[in-house]
Amino acid sequence: MHKPLLSGFLPQVNLSFYWENKERFLLYEDVYKMWVLFAVVSGSFYYEIGDEKGSAAFGDIVLCPPDTPFRRVVNAPLTFYYFEFIWADTQQLGPQRGEEMLPTGKISILDTNRLAQNYTMMKKWRSWPLSVRIPQYNHFCQDLWLLYCDGLGEGNLPAEKAFDPHSDPLMQEAQRLIQQRAFATLNLKEIASALDITPVQLTKKFNAAFGVTPLRYLTSLRLNKAKTLLLETKMTIEQISECCGYQNGFYLNRVFVKYEHTTPSLYRKTHRI
Repeated sequence: MHKPLLSGFLPQVNLSFYWENKERFLLYEDVYKMWVLFAVVSGSFYYEIGDEKGSAAFGDIVLCPPDTPFRRVVNAPLTFYYFEFIWADTQQLGPQRGEEMLPTGKISILDTNRLAQNYTMMKKWRSWPLSVRIPQYNHFCQDLWLLYCDGLGEGNLPAEKAFDPHSDPLMQEAQRLIQQRAFATLNLKEIASALDITPVQLTKKFNAAFGVTPLRYLTSLRLNKAKTLLLETKMTIEQISECCGYQNGFYLNRVFVKYEHTTPSLYRKTHRI
């Protein structure tokens, strides 16, 4: 029997709004009676949800469960979709299991090309009556969620993995955990601890499975996101660094120069069309 899937939970949208170039939130803190989702199209904002905090930009989705204080401040004029929804439990796992599995705070979608296409298609429905708009947005909201789940590697059956001589279920879980938490503050010791192995074992096993160390894999995810934000937003280097899991713009600049052999500012200037 396969393990429960995140994609077995599907958002069912009850209400949705589209906000464009929002300069500030009306309320610094709010508490909702339902799950809410903020899907960032452009700009960025800082959030605090329970113990989770960080900055979200294009490629990020922020989830807040019911009856939980949601604090937020706009960093750069924000365009985003707001959804109120409930979860449909297609696997019938029960609410307690759902609470254990479902993420809170920021999640990130790796396939930003597909994400941008979704946002483009969603925009044409924004002026339609609610009765028409909600079914359409329900479809797109579910697709955003499934894109995230797909980025975690869901859908690969164990039988399919068996054909890979280098397949290591423990390291596939390590990869999933790194992807899930790549753009927040992350210490790889936490990943090793979650897998009940030492950091040295994590490095050796991960390198054997994927041909790259876990730190280099994490760095590649963050740099790819940074490059996307450099080209597709007007965010400052400092704002981008926060959205990519780095402490500050100086640290992002140092890592960027090391692996891309150019500065973030020069990369933006050279590659923008």
